[in-house]
Amino acid sequence: MATNEKLGSKKTEEKEEKENFITKTISFFNKYSNIIYGVVLAILIIALGYILFNRFYLQKKNHEASAMMTQPINWLMAGDTASLNLALEGNDEYSGFLDIANNYKITKTSNTAKYYAGLCYLKLGQKEDAMDYLKKFKKREDVLWYACQATIGDLYDEQGDESKAISYYEKAIKSEDPYFTPITLFKLGQMYERKGDWKKALESYQTIEDKFYSEFQKMGIGQYVERAKNQAGK
Repeated sequence: MATNEKLGSKKTEEKEEKENFITKTISFFNKYSNIIYGVVLAILIIALGYILFNRFYLQKKNHEASAMMTQPINWLMAGDTASLNLALEGNDEYSGFLDIANNYKITKTSNTAKYYAGLCYLKLGQKEDAMDYLKKFKKREDVLWYACQATIGDLYDEQGDESKAISYYEKAIKSEDPYFTPITLFKLGQMYERKGDWKKALESYQTIEDKFYSEFQKMGIGQYVERAKNQAGK
């Protein structure tokens, strides 16, 4: 009997707690209903505004900017000093990378233009400007972004800043690009050698062998693997 009474009392308490919770919830909603409806409406308006902005403005601007990229890319590919300056600055007929980057700031194409502007400055030997624009390039297009990190690593290597060079190379090698990833892995291995970290140098060379074997053979990495093994005591 005592057990049944306890169970009945516990169920009654649970029922009362549940009813109290529901009552409090309804009371809270009734008290603040105008605020709650206002917040929900504001969220819906913001979401709708973003969708409309993206569809009718941002996509249009990005399409315009993309169409403008063809000529400066052609100038960049030409590679001579006059063409590189045109790629950056443009002329009376065509915009250059700098104008596209500045005039279409919130578009994906503006981001890409910053990367290409960095390459132009690099080819012109203006390495401070190159570093500035390459660092502005955000991770939206993965392949270009990884290549950009490798280029920044090269610039830091030239400056003698091994720690930063290694940091950027390590970002770059997360790509699976069959061309620049093995090259960057080799550069990273060379930097580890300079620092006397033969274990990490070996890991870099073996990653080329494991993931990019055809490039491993072309680059003649086998001799570096053997040397790193000897130095690492393996």
